[in-house]
Amino acid sequence: MQTAAVRGAPQWLRGLLSEEFFDACAAHPGERKNDKNHFCVDCAAALCRHCLPHDPAHDVLQIWKYASCFVVRVDDLKLFDCTGIQSHTVSDHEVVFLNERTARKRSASAENPCAACARPLPSGHNYCSLFCKVKHLGESEQEQGLRRALRANRQAAAGGGEEAEPQNGKRRASSETGPSCGGSFRKRSRKQPEPARSPFC
Repeated sequence: MQTAAVRGAPQWLRGLLSEEFFDACAAHPGERKNDKNHFCVDCAAALCRHCLPHDPAHDVLQIWKYASCFVVRVDDLKLFDCTGIQSHTVSDHEVVFLNERTARKRSASAENPCAACARPLPSGHNYCSLFCKVKHLGESEQEQGLRRALRANRQAAAGGGEEAEPQNGKRRASSETGPSCGGSFRKRSRKQPEPARSPFC
C-alpha cells in the first residue's frame, strides 16, 4: 500500500501520492467538469475547479494526465527536490509522474534501474516517479535523505525567507489565513455596520 510505503513523509506528500485524481468532486456533484484535478498542499486535499479559489495564501498544484498516469509540473512542486526523477516534456512544461509506473517490465539487472522499483530508466536518472524517490529515501539513512529532499517552506524554495516549517511537518492551522479546503468555499457574507445616526437638534 502506497501510504504505508511513504509513512515518513509529511501529510501533504502522503496525500498527494495516495489521492485518486480526476474523480468527481463530492462537493459539486451537479456541476460540469467537476473532476478533482487540483491538490491543496496546505490542506492535503484534492479539489475540483469549482472549489477554487478558496484561499489565495494556500499552495495549490494542478494535476495533469500523461500516458494515462498522474503527473505534476516540476516548476509547481516547490516543496520537494525532484532531482534524479525522470522527467518528461508535455506542452513545453517539464513534468514528473506522481506514482510508480507498472506498464514496462522491471529488471534489477538493467543498466540503469529505478532505485525503488527496478524499472529500466535512461542514463542520468535514479527514479521513475515522485513516489519511488520518496519511498527509497524514506527507507534509507533513517529518512535523512527524505528530509533533505523536502524543502522547509515556500519562502526557502523561492530563495528567500528565514522562517522554517515545524520539524514534525505540520503546518499552522489554516484558520489564521482563511477557510480550509474541508469547509465551504462560498464567500462569507460580511455584516454591514449600522449607519451612524445624525444627532437630534
